[in-house]
Amino acid sequence: MGDLVQATPLISGLRQKYPEAKITLMVSSDFAMFTPNIPDIDDSIVLDIRQFTDKGRWKKLTWVVLYRYLETFLEDVKPLRFDLVVNLSHSKLSALMILFLGIKKVCGFMCNATGDRMTRHPWMQYFGIEPFNRIFNPFNLVEIFTRSADVKLEDQRIQINVPEETKTSITEQVERENIGEDELLIGIQAGSSLENRRWPARYFAELADLLVERLNARIVLFGVAGEAPLAEEIRNLAVRREHIIDLTGKTDITQLIGWLNKCSYLVTNDTGTMHIAAALGVRILGLFFAHAHPYETGPYSPGHVLFQARITCAPCSYGVQCNNIICIHKVKPHHLCSMILNHQKMNAWTLPINMGSLDEVNIFETRYGKDRRLNLKPLARHPVGLGDIFRCCYSRLWLDSLQESAREGGTQSDPEGLVKTIRQDYDCDDISVVLTSLREKIAVLGDLTGIGRKGMQGAGNIIRAFRGKPSPEKLKALGDEINRIDERLELTGGAHPELKPVVDMFKKRKENFQGENVIKLAGATLRCYEQLDEELKRLTRFLNAVVESFAVPDFQEDQVGVKSTNAFVPGR
Repeated sequence: MGDLVQATPLISGLRQKYPEAKITLMVSSDFAMFTPNIPDIDDSIVLDIRQFTDKGRWKKLTWVVLYRYLETFLEDVKPLRFDLVVNLSHSKLSALMILFLGIKKVCGFMCNATGDRMTRHPWMQYFGIEPFNRIFNPFNLVEIFTRSADVKLEDQRIQINVPEETKTSITEQVERENIGEDELLIGIQAGSSLENRRWPARYFAELADLLVERLNARIVLFGVAGEAPLAEEIRNLAVRREHIIDLTGKTDITQLIGWLNKCSYLVTNDTGTMHIAAALGVRILGLFFAHAHPYETGPYSPGHVLFQARITCAPCSYGVQCNNIICIHKVKPHHLCSMILNHQKMNAWTLPINMGSLDEVNIFETRYGKDRRLNLKPLARHPVGLGDIFRCCYSRLWLDSLQESAREGGTQSDPEGLVKTIRQDYDCDDISVVLTSLREKIAVLGDLTGIGRKGMQGAGNIIRAFRGKPSPEKLKALGDEINRIDERLELTGGAHPELKPVVDMFKKRKENFQGENVIKLAGATLRCYEQLDEELKRLTRFLNAVVESFAVPDFQEDQVGVKSTNAFVPGR
């Protein structure tokens, strides 16, 4: 459900780009009831794979039954003859379906006739490498989705339809609960799709008591029926349980939207409910633990505050099952209560003085920047780390490298702006240790550049040799050399996680090579190396700008206690 809300800027952008088009949404049966709330959709197609989990209905389920269902389903869809499909799913099934339907223009994941994965659009290629480089990713999924269809993100917002009858019926329900118009209504979504992402029930209960005692708030618990035991645990742990309204499992999608629309704040884990609240303009206090990462899936609208543990293992890598989830204990109930109290007084998200130590807590506010992109602004300024600097650098690098305007001269290559952002968002007083690491990474970038340029020479050698009708042995030797160069790139990038994103993008581009024309393949390989070379140069330029801006000149060494043998002199 959250993915559907996050796709609404893309859908509305397609409507603006193709005003006469018919837009159809293919959706899983789990979320079919939600499609009327998605704006700019003309029709929907429901894929009901979930039915086959009903063992009472399918006592003798075989792969043949599944195949026949999919075959019939696709045979019904094929006559619709879509001109364009945008596939935001990673699944092999979705890629195979697109191949079967024969849709020629595809944005997103697809496959060729032999089943090899393909992702032609630069932003979708980035989407493919992002899960393996999460801590260096500066982009929300909304931005990746929208840019992958060449839609102008700056003109779009997440949104959902709220029927008038929904507003009326919920108003009547609120009145039956004796909630006054001036009473502060605060929602809590304690559940989430993965249990290890959840804040503990006792923390939600403690927060509810604090909000009741200090703001005389009424608390509404949201969630699906399967989360009813969690809601019951929260109510049992709360002292002021008479102020808590438990709607867990008691609302359909429409009613959930209506109740959220009545809330002043929503405290929530990373869930679909959070994204609905963001579309409605409800203030969100988002909790991001374990695999959840605010840079990826935070609410894509301004004015929300997000909490995350600032520890080396956060966020977890996908596929990792943690047996000691300490991150959920770094954010405390008084942190959230203090933020809400201060927001009530100031009508703005600012850190109150009674927050205590935040050494292991990230607190971000979602804000639009001058470039009209949504950014996460750190409210708690921490000492800058290597990952923070690389994330800032990659924000500018990928905006230049992956969008069409960048190929016409670049838009984000602003080292001074990069340095200014780092100074504003982080504590840079003790940056000297980080600068040492940055110099090491710059040296490795030089190694990568040298390896990549050997690849450019190798690809050129293949083109020249093939024009002269080389022997199979000669051609194989040239191809083997390219393979060895690519292995060196991969090994070097793998040994330096901060540099791995650029190597991974190089590999992802090469995945899409098709055909048997050696000259064309070598030409495409050459272009991949050239693009890698350009990205390495840009990244080096950004990192050098950071080092030169923060390095202490040698004539100040005595004042700061830096040994002359270790001092960095700009330009050397």
